[in-house]
Amino acid sequence: MFYKKAITTDIPKIKSLWKEVFGDSEDYIHSFITHFGIDGCYVCEINDEIIAMAFAIPTTLSYIDNNSPSNFEGVSSEARRGSLHLKYLYACATHPNFRKQGIMEKLLTTIYAETCSENYAGIFLHAANHSLQNYYKKLGFEDYFFRNHSFYCKHNEHKDGTKDTKSETLDFNNLSSLQNHLLLKKIKTITPDNYYQKRIKKLENFSFINWNTDFFIFLNETGTHFFEYENSIFSFRTNDNLIIIDEWLAEDTQNQIANLLFEQYPDFETIQVSSMENKTCCGQIKWCRSFEHKSKNGYFAFAME
Repeated sequence: MFYKKAITTDIPKIKSLWKEVFGDSEDYIHSFITHFGIDGCYVCEINDEIIAMAFAIPTTLSYIDNNSPSNFEGVSSEARRGSLHLKYLYACATHPNFRKQGIMEKLLTTIYAETCSENYAGIFLHAANHSLQNYYKKLGFEDYFFRNHSFYCKHNEHKDGTKDTKSETLDFNNLSSLQNHLLLKKIKTITPDNYYQKRIKKLENFSFINWNTDFFIFLNETGTHFFEYENSIFSFRTNDNLIIIDEWLAEDTQNQIANLLFEQYPDFETIQVSSMENKTCCGQIKWCRSFEHKSKNGYFAFAME
């Protein structure tokens, strides 16, 4: 087995492994590689075949120093703010025939060592389930990013947990149609760059992952739209009969906008909303040993789940 950073000629093999493990579309994989490249892709190779991979995407944690005198009059959040360079681990995949052999652990150890040698503060990731969270804890990751999931259901659930569904759904891939519907309720589409700027303002008193504009452009190209409603901003994507709001930065009540969305899109049964609350771990971090972090926890949205 040979561990290395990916090169251009590895792209077809990376796409093949990605599609087999995650089942994502060719368009999604192509868009991701177009935006993020393969400079941050690490792979394990055997007999000229890639059997494991992981992407390490550079980003920034914009944090509030909890040890600064925040209670002192005249000390602003800006004066207490700092930033740290991190790498986000994404698309960590091992071919089914080579799992439970410690390959991913060694691959992540390689990424961690190189990340720390480049003076980054650490690496972080989103685990898909509790079992994986426990696995990453054994590798030195700690719970650091939190959020809350709320669900709004239009139809009553049956005793067996199932819900009434409808077979016909609206086409949400048509942005102009979507925009026309939402504008009727004073919800307007905003560009990825506009969302990025407004987001920074909304989060100025929090520690958060500060994704760059290109990240939001990628999300937009792969099905996420961004909206503003009065003093609120939120993201919007769909999956089957589910409306997914990956980020909710709002002064209005969730019920208010949920009711508007149900009214405009009657074929959708459930809305899942992710908001800023320290309730459920959604991201884990492994700090580089030489770094002493000052913020106790952070906010992390858009894990590209």
